[in-house]
Order: sequence, then structure tokens, then C-alpha cells
Amino acid sequence: MKNNKWNKILALLLGGSMVFGLAACGGDTGTTESPAGGSESPAAETSTGGETGGTEIAADALVVQVAYENNPGEPVSDAAEEWERLAEERSGGTIDIQLFPSSQLGSKTDLIDQMLMGEGVVTICDGSFLAQYGAPEMDIVSAPYVFDNFDQCWKVIESDWWAEQTALMEDNGIHIITTNWIFGERNLMTTSPVESVSDLQGMIIRTPNTASYVRAFELMGAAPTAMAIGDVYTSLQQGTIDGLENTYSTLYGSAYYEVAKYITTTKHVNMFAQWICSQSWWDSLTEEQQTILSETGDEAGLINNDLQTSSTEEYMQLMQDNGVTIIDLTDEQRAEFADASMALYEDPSITGQWRDGLYEMIQEIIAE
Repeated sequence: MKNNKWNKILALLLGGSMVFGLAACGGDTGTTESPAGGSESPAAETSTGGETGGTEIAADALVVQVAYENNPGEPVSDAAEEWERLAEERSGGTIDIQLFPSSQLGSKTDLIDQMLMGEGVVTICDGSFLAQYGAPEMDIVSAPYVFDNFDQCWKVIESDWWAEQTALMEDNGIHIITTNWIFGERNLMTTSPVESVSDLQGMIIRTPNTASYVRAFELMGAAPTAMAIGDVYTSLQQGTIDGLENTYSTLYGSAYYEVAKYITTTKHVNMFAQWICSQSWWDSLTEEQQTILSETGDEAGLINNDLQTSSTEEYMQLMQDNGVTIIDLTDEQRAEFADASMALYEDPSITGQWRDGLYEMIQEIIAE
């Protein structure tokens, strides 16, 4: 798996001059989260001048703390390392990206609190999380059964609607640096098999603390709970919950296969993510620094997307090797889950801060 992964990275980097000019588009991230009950990772090294990845770092370099919940070895973390290398190389060592995986600097909420104080911290979020910060309609891009594939996601982020949402974010102190990062397809992992909506009835399923997720699983008959991700492994082990939903990289990276032996391919969310920072901090940068961070962020996003795509089958096989049964639903079976969740888009507790017909408008954008 590792050799394949780095071969793909090398191939992409050799074509870097072609990739550089692309205007690419891209959780809880959605979350790909820190390991349940995992040990602390070593703190990132801070540099006061020196060499990182072959680039000499200037003593007075701009320090950018890039913090995230993903663990080393997951695609997002591997691609973040490439972002670090690319930005430092492109800037001639005048930008010093320091990586803090595995929630070393705290949760996304903690990090955004730091951002809103103007600190130079960068983290990764999905739309459902950003909806809490001035753009409530962003929730829909992470809601169940909106997108069938990631090409549809890219159409939305090129739309006038998306530009409007990012402007609202900026008005509320948050800047999106890059948004072309695939976070992954989210599926259901449980301690007993689920092949139909009836099998899900009454099962306690951990979801992100996002109203649309909670409501969707209620509509599918589950008993969702917005438990902190750090409690999930132990809760599965003790039988407090019956399952969770997430991307393959998180399900494998956090070793949930040790305590839950069934994955159902509900494919309820195709999740992409945004790297964000403080708008006031971003405005304090030079135009050159802004360009380097955003363009190399997009380049690293393309690397991430290749890793996410190529690693999916490998993660599935690794979990099967560890005793997990993957229940691959037919389109007809999956439609039952989608149909059950559609009432979400007529529920005023979810759509109350959305414009009328937002779901239909998004479907029109992706149909163009």
C-alpha cells in the first residue's frame, strides 16, 4: 500500500508544473478524526531557522500552524506533509508550515476560537461545521444524499452560490484557503449487520454534532448520538453505542475494526473539505504569501484526492483482513436509506435558516 501511495505522489510531483496552474476545487471532519483512546503523538518541532524537507527555513519565516484531527499515515495527513514541502520550497524558506496532527492543538472548535482571535492557525473542516460560523446554508454540502460523486461537488464550489457563502464566512472572520480536498465517502460501521432501514431501527449510532446528520439518522430509524469522537472506540467496546458513520480512512485509521465488524455501503455523504484560517490573519499576509499558500494548498489537494481514491480499496481490504464484513448494498437497497432521509429537506428545524428551495437549487447546479 505504502509503495503504491508514494509512487502516485512522485508521479504527481513530476507533473507539478502542469498541476501548479490548475484552479482546483475540493471534517468532525467529516470528519476524519483523532483515534479513539489513542496515545498522544509527539509535538511538532518548531523551527527558528534550519532545514525542513530540503528547504532552508529563514529565521524570520512566516510560521503557519496547520492542525488537524487526522492521524499520520492517513491521506489527509500525508497530503498535508506535501503542502508543507511545496509551500516551503515555493517560498524559498520564507514560509514555515508546522504540522500538528491527531488533535495536538485541540478540537476544531478550539482552533477556530484561536483563529477568531487572529492567530495564524489553519485547520480542516467540512461545510456542516462551517455552517455554524455565519453561513448556515453551507450545511447542505455535507448533508446526506446531496451528491452522487465528487465531480458534482466541484460544480458547486465553482458556482455563484458558493462565492456568496465564502463571502459570508469572511464577514464572520473565517477565510477558506483551499477547498479541493476529498475527505471521503461516508458509510456505516456497526456491531451487527445492517442491510436495510429496518435493520437500523433503534440502533445507537454516533454522528457528528451536526443537526442534519442527527436528523437524517433519526429519519432512518436509528437513535443517533453526537458523542465526542474520542469516546467512540471505548463506547463500541462496551456496547454503549452500536456503530458510527465515517470515511474508510477514519474507520481504519482509528482501528474501529477491532470493535465493530460490519460496514454497510450507505454512501450517504460524499464529503469534501476546506482548509480555513482567520480572515484578519490572512489579510495581514502579503499577496505573494497568500498566493503561495492557496496555490500549493490546491496542489496538495490534488495529491490528497489521488491518495483518497487509491487507498479506498486498500482500506476496505485491510479491514476485511481484520475480520470486517462489508455489506455492499445494491442501488435499490441504498435508495431505501436515501428515500428515508429526504424528509430532512422539508424539516424547518434543519432548513429554517436556508432559502426556500435550496436543495432543489443545488441539484440544478450539479445538473448543469
